[in-house]
Amino acid sequence: MGGMQFLDIIILVMVAAFIFLRLRSVLGRRTGHEQPPREDPRQQTSARNMDGTIRDQDNVVVLNDQIDIQPQQPRMEDLSPVMQTMWEMNKIDRSLDPDRFAQQAQMAYEAIVMAFAQGDLKTLQDLLEKDVYENFEKAIDARANANETMTTDILSIHESRIEDATLSGKQAEITIHFETEMISMTKDEDGVVVQGDPHPHTVREDWTFTRRLGSTNPNWLLAATRGAD
Repeated sequence: MGGMQFLDIIILVMVAAFIFLRLRSVLGRRTGHEQPPREDPRQQTSARNMDGTIRDQDNVVVLNDQIDIQPQQPRMEDLSPVMQTMWEMNKIDRSLDPDRFAQQAQMAYEAIVMAFAQGDLKTLQDLLEKDVYENFEKAIDARANANETMTTDILSIHESRIEDATLSGKQAEITIHFETEMISMTKDEDGVVVQGDPHPHTVREDWTFTRRLGSTNPNWLLAATRGAD
């Protein structure tokens, strides 16, 4: 009798093991109908306009990329008048980061300087106010008519700081002081340098950018330039 009970136990164990292995083989197998894993929305970093639509990346110089991560506003009484105006802009357009704007403006500075040297009117048209664009266009046309070519190499940007900021309604203007080191030359058709030289020199300029806050156009447009000594 004891032998029969022992044999029954052995059979039950074997049956249980068989069922376990069958379940494991089925549960661990992909059928091709599983749902794909959910994407983390924090990893979806496509650039968007202020209205939430995906924007074209061509000729876009991003000076306002803080849509999802808002900077913490300091106490207004602790700020200079210029920075108070910057934070007033932030209240209207939350994508503008007052603490990073000057640093981000370097991208616009480099893009415009290089586009002017290369005669890239399409890029300039997207980054300049109409009257500034017309002045740049005349200079580029005059260079082309004289069969001259221009090369510019920005070696470093030593300084970019907010010099002034004004807000009228939703129309904002921000002036950035740039101090850069560059090599810039213009050569005639024979390769003779007619302007500039092959040596680095320091350039100090104040550039004023403007934008209507909340606009779907992400670009801040260059409205004025002047030398700064």
